[in-house]
This record gives sequence, C-alpha cells and structure tokens, in this order.
Amino acid sequence: MIFLLQEEIDDFNTFKTWFTSEAIPQIEALGGKCLVMGVEVENENMLHLVMETPSVEVVQGFMGSEEFTEARKNAGVHVDTTQITFLKE
Repeated sequence: MIFLLQEEIDDFNTFKTWFTSEAIPQIEALGGKCLVMGVEVENENMLHLVMETPSVEVVQGFMGSEEFTEARKNAGVHVDTTQITFLKE
C-alpha cells in the first residue's frame, strides 16, 4: 500500500532528525518504508512523504497511536493538518 502524507511542520531539519532516527525504524519494523520525503519549495513548512506499507491497517495503527502522535507533535508536526491519501499503482 502506497500513500502520500501531507502536513505542516515547524522545521524540516528537526522533523527529519526525529523521523530518520525514531520513526523510520518503527515503520520498517512493521514492513514499511519511506520512498520520498521533502518540503515544498515555496513553503518549507509543508511536508510531503510518500511511503509504502503492507496494508492500510499498518498506517492506521501507527497514526492512531497516542505515543506516536505525541512524538510527532514533539518533532514539530501540526497533527491537525495531516492529510493521508492512499494511492493505486
């Protein structure tokens, strides 16, 4: 399952440090991987992630976790702006 995640963040470097050191290992342990990560050229506070996971349920599991949500907030994510779009190949 491939999905696009878009959300506002405070600072890309802060987010990237957290994401690569803490989130990616958790996601990879569930069989997922990050395919693309970046911010918009004209709005460096708008993050875009393209990720692959084994199923929608995996995405729902980590995105629904209170602990993961708190960690995202601490990394500067504005969780109320998160949009997830599931993609078909």
